[in-house]
Amino acid sequence: MSFDEVLVFVTSCVYSGFSIVRWYGKLTPIRPVRRDKAVKHVLSLLPLISFLVIVFTLRFLASFDVVNDYVYILFYILLGYTWVFLGIRWIFRFFDISWIDDVLNMNNRAALITVSGAFLGLVMIYSGANIGDGPGWWCVVFAGGLGLVSWFLLGRLVNSFTEVFERITVDRDVYCGIRFGGYLLASGIILARACAGDWTSFYHTVIEFLVGWPVLPLTAMAILVERYYIRRAKMSETLNDTYLFGSLYWAFAYIAFAVISVTLFPMIENPIYDSVPAVY
Repeated sequence: MSFDEVLVFVTSCVYSGFSIVRWYGKLTPIRPVRRDKAVKHVLSLLPLISFLVIVFTLRFLASFDVVNDYVYILFYILLGYTWVFLGIRWIFRFFDISWIDDVLNMNNRAALITVSGAFLGLVMIYSGANIGDGPGWWCVVFAGGLGLVSWFLLGRLVNSFTEVFERITVDRDVYCGIRFGGYLLASGIILARACAGDWTSFYHTVIEFLVGWPVLPLTAMAILVERYYIRRAKMSETLNDTYLFGSLYWAFAYIAFAVISVTLFPMIENPIYDSVPAVY
């Protein structure tokens, strides 16, 4: 390992270790009350699911010099946990949704679903940035950073038209949490593919990132759906099972749209890439 890799490895080890201990430490004091079981179980599983996703990516889809090197696999696992837990902190900064205050302390199920979707969305973006050959960790950070910034900006855009953050944290709208959580995961999947690919240059990475354009119609769809439910809520004082089924439908529809879009990316990537001159 080079000096910068050792520095990143040590920093990631310390920060990810501290974050994991803090994450599970916050879950321990929760009393075994019936209403808290779902919160505790879901939050306990999220880091484990993330581990499996990241390990699979590193073992089978990452750069040729990483897939069989267990030191580098450990390196990128720790970097991944650092990425995700920093992202969770930024979710509080940019989305005003806290996994501690809203989920644990307030037992807000809407926030739980949203945080879960966001957690997995962050993992998807990081994993996508690890797909393909590249000369170093900074390639992953740069490519993933494009996806991360876009993900946060688009989430803020949805909120600016629909006020989803307030409806989740203040109104505790579980149905809104289901839809927005599904959107965060789906947009993470699309942006993960946009971050993936072999490294050639910073310029080409930005150009190749444009294959993530389906996230824009997905965002427009999410805004229209939320506006529809806002109008519907004003006309009805009670929420019934149709809201649940409808919200689950849209959450799955977002994810299905993302998966279909990802399968189509290889068909549209090469023409864009081939038309751009090499710049280093």
